[in-house]
Amino acid sequence: MSSFHEAFASATISGCYFRLCQSVLRKVNELGMKVDYESNDDLRIAVRCLAAMAHVPLADVSEAFDLLAESMPRHKKMDELLSYFEHTYIRGRRVRGREENYAPALFPTHTWNKFESAKKGIARTNNAVEGSHCGLQSLFMCNHPTMWTLFEGLKKDSCKQKTIHLQTTSGVEHHSSQKYREL
Repeated sequence: MSSFHEAFASATISGCYFRLCQSVLRKVNELGMKVDYESNDDLRIAVRCLAAMAHVPLADVSEAFDLLAESMPRHKKMDELLSYFEHTYIRGRRVRGREENYAPALFPTHTWNKFESAKKGIARTNNAVEGSHCGLQSLFMCNHPTMWTLFEGLKKDSCKQKTIHLQTTSGVEHHSSQKYREL
């Protein structure tokens, strides 16, 4: 991420809440907690609380994690799950020495925290970006288009986006599929 940040200094790096939840559940499975997670309501709620840390104000995340860790239900693998979350998302691994010094977390708190985004009405996930990428890939009909195919596809997509924009600004209604209208 540091190379990306150097190249695009003004860009804001923001993680996806869905991916954070996925990461926690993947670790639950990896630690062999899946059966207990599915059958024990207290454990399931506690694990979901880890991912919910993304909705705590940025300045309070570390303290909230410590409070949450103290209140976790007893489970033989809970300490491993908490260590994973702490080292990956909260404060990194402890550095040798007498003081409580920690290396940076693998994913710094500001990249996955969604508190401010939620206040501003910004999406918690990157579904829109993934949808756009899927649309482009279906437009090219291949994973690695040639330069010519890429340019032709981008021209088609640009025309499509302009049409949608003009229709939207002129008041033409876009009808979603029947399935979504009924929801």
